[in-house]
Amino acid sequence: MREKMLPSQTLPDFQQYLLSRKLVPGESVSFYAYWANRYLTFSKRLNNADVEKWGRFVQNVLSFLLAPLSYFRSIQ
Repeated sequence: MREKMLPSQTLPDFQQYLLSRKLVPGESVSFYAYWANRYLTFSKRLNNADVEKWGRFVQNVLSFLLAPLSYFRSIQ
């Protein structure tokens, strides 16, 4: 059985990166780390099947998720 990780334990270096660059609000960091971890787990199962295509997909998803943040930053 797989051991569940606490949200604060999920990709801690990635969480620090997001915080240090102020890319997401502090309360949302674990959410983004969770989904990044889900993608990494998924991509390992692909065994490098068309990595470029999935890389573009992830870039698009991240852009979509971060778009509201950039909008609110621009109006402040």
